Amino acid sequence: MRQLLVSVHDVAPAYLEEVCWLLAELDAVGARPRSLLVIPYHRGQDDLRRHPELVRVLEAEIAQGSELVLHGYTHARARRWRGDPLTVTRAALFAQEVAEFVSLEWQEQRARLIAGRELLTSLGFQTVGFCPPGWLHTPELPALLRELGFAYLVEMLFLVDVRNERRLTTPWMGFMGTGWLHEGLAQLGARLLGPWRAVAPRISVFFHPQGAPHSPVCRRVLRQLAQELERGGELSTYAAAINTT
Repeated sequence: MRQLLVSVHDVAPAYLEEVCWLLAELDAVGARPRSLLVIPYHRGQDDLRRHPELVRVLEAEIAQGSELVLHGYTHARARRWRGDPLTVTRAALFAQEVAEFVSLEWQEQRARLIAGRELLTSLGFQTVGFCPPGWLHTPELPALLRELGFAYLVEMLFLVDVRNERRLTTPWMGFMGTGWLHEGLAQLGARLLGPWRAVAPRISVFFHPQGAPHSPVCRRVLRQLAQELERGGELSTYAAAINTT
C-alpha cells in the first residue's frame, strides 16, 4: 500500500474562499488527513493573527488530523536570487515574485523561519515542517532547519528528513493555479512522471487555491486523487511519512 501525501498550498487570508472550496472538495473524495501549507505573513501585510476566520478553519483541520506546514514567511521575493544556476533559472522562469527563500541571505532566512514559527505558535499551532515557496531554496536551508529543530523540508520531488539527512522520493501530480503556460508545463511534467508514480511507494498530490473553483485542471486532479484512493492508496501527512518510513 502506498502513501498519498495530499497538500494544500498558499493557505493565506487572501485565498480563504478558494482554500475552503478545496478543503470541501477534498472532503468529498475522502482525502483526509492532509498537509496545509500556511503563509503566516503573506506579502508582508496579511498577518494571520488578524484573520480569525482562517484561524478557525485551521483549528478545525488540526482537530480532524491534518497538519500545518510553514510555507515561507511572506511568500514574496525580497531581492536578487541566490543559489546554484538551476535553482536561479527555475526561480526566474516559474517563481519570479514568490521565490522568497532564494532571495535571502542565510541570516535572514533563519530570522524568518523563527518569526514564522513563533507567529504560528502564538495562535496555538505547532509545526515541524517547512516548504519554501516554489519549492526553491538555497543550499544552507536544510542545515538551518535542522539547527532550529524542524523535522523535514518539502521539495518538489523529495521529502527531506533533515534530522537524519534522508531524501524520500515523492513523484507528483497537482494543480499550480498559475497562467496557462506554467500550468501547461506542470501538467506535462505530471504526465511524464506517470510511470514513476505508478510504482512509487509514495506520491505527492498538491493543490494551489488560486483559481481552483473554476479550473477544469483542478477538477481533473481531484478525480485522479479519487482514483488513487479507490485503488487503496493510504493518506498520510508529511510528518507521518517521515516518522513511519
